Amino acid sequence: MDLYEAFISSVPAHLRVRMAVRGRYQAYVETEGGAGLASLPLPGKKPYGDAAVCTDWLGRPLRDLAAQLGSDDTALSALGCAAVNAWFNRRESMEALGATLYPPEIDEGDVFRTLEPECAGKIVSTVGHFHGGEKLAGMRELRVFEREPRPGDYPEWEEDRLIPGSDVVVITGMALTNGTMPHILELCRNSEIVALSGPSVPVSPIWFDYGVTALFGTLCWDISGCRKAARCGGHKDTWKHMGKSVLRK
Repeated sequence: MDLYEAFISSVPAHLRVRMAVRGRYQAYVETEGGAGLASLPLPGKKPYGDAAVCTDWLGRPLRDLAAQLGSDDTALSALGCAAVNAWFNRRESMEALGATLYPPEIDEGDVFRTLEPECAGKIVSTVGHFHGGEKLAGMRELRVFEREPRPGDYPEWEEDRLIPGSDVVVITGMALTNGTMPHILELCRNSEIVALSGPSVPVSPIWFDYGVTALFGTLCWDISGCRKAARCGGHKDTWKHMGKSVLRK
């Protein structure tokens, strides 16, 4: 099954959208018993304007909004991703999977801090910039791929040449939103560790059927706090109400 269809079809048909917000940096979607976030692609790294409630989606089936994941409209795709996460990234669902959960006040669950012992002597590639990757101790080489590369980064078009030779690959969850995830996962098929990280990652074993071995996601620990932060624009205020989750194959 197509990766996107696997996630979209898993969203129950009876759930409805209770809130949908396009914030300055993130999309937020709420349904019965759950809420999800996803990062908004920001061309030129410039945030959107004031947060906007997406009134056209309120009361509609959550699955219909989830079906926008992969849309050419990247803001709409992010809303679709947040809708998917409103179903998958619930505390009770992740506990049932055996995921390790960390509340907002605990500074754990970081992808690089967790994987550091396994990166010693390895070629590590990251798709997207992650805080802390450059501090990994003992790795053989770090390769960072970016659509808008900074000095020292590799441009996105070098992924086809260099990712297949990587031992460890860490991929931003935004690759699901912008449509590049299926191809990147193909490039990683011989890598020892393939990890996804960020608020856009649906925490689900569905990923394990596509070669992923580790998930570092988030969850709305305090839904009312996340809702208020999202409607005010989100970003730093949202993280006060977000927990982290780690699930490994």
